[in-house]
Amino acid sequence: MKIHNELLELRQKEKRITSEILGKLQEIEDTRRYLDMGYNSLFDYLVRGLGYSEATAYQRQACVRLAKDIPEIKQKIDQGSLTLSAVTTAFKHLRKKPVAEKRKVLKSMENKSSREVKAMFLEPTPTLKIKKTEYADKVHLRLELSHEQNEKLERLKALKSHKYNVESLLMDLIEKELGSYENVQRKSSKSTESKGIGAPKLKNPRQISKRLRNEVLMAAKYKCQYPGCESDHFLQLDHIFPVRLGGDQRRSNLQVLCSSHNRHKG
Repeated sequence: MKIHNELLELRQKEKRITSEILGKLQEIEDTRRYLDMGYNSLFDYLVRGLGYSEATAYQRQACVRLAKDIPEIKQKIDQGSLTLSAVTTAFKHLRKKPVAEKRKVLKSMENKSSREVKAMFLEPTPTLKIKKTEYADKVHLRLELSHEQNEKLERLKALKSHKYNVESLLMDLIEKELGSYENVQRKSSKSTESKGIGAPKLKNPRQISKRLRNEVLMAAKYKCQYPGCESDHFLQLDHIFPVRLGGDQRRSNLQVLCSSHNRHKG
């Protein structure tokens, strides 16, 4: 049928395009060019920059990282002997293996179905400790603990039983931990910092008080301040003018960066 032949032709084009995309992504990963565009990782770039779903972005990231050691993966995907889902499955198990073993396993996966590939990696994997399900009006969390962890929780529940159940105990711990970051106490109504003078110099310019650290984090809304980046994970305080060049810990010389952009800044 004509339409069948047309679809077969389009399918071949689709494979070639996927291979070309992986090649471009490999270049971006190798040069870390995503950092200059304001993304903290290749995954972040795939999701926010290119609009992929998280699952699709993870597939492409896995292929790019395996292809760094085994470049012929892209050709195999182009030819159809390997699929993105198969390579993603392999990546979870092979990323720390020697290159020779990676190549051998990937060779054995060629022309196998997704089910057959998954059957190759049936070794037990670590159990997720927290499983989250989101609903319109609530979030359901399932927490899995070891016996030792559970014993500690039971001891804490017993000590706090006059005031808390498990739910309120958890919320109280969360509120206290957040409060240690959010409750910035000013010792005077108008500090020298509000006048733009900044914090008094300490002997070690890398030593930043907890109060000042929390103030900088709050001002940054707990997000990386590198242009374009929106990461709220692995945040670090950075000296805008580096300490090695004479920079100090005054408020005006501090900003929040994620670890990726802090390393990128150098």
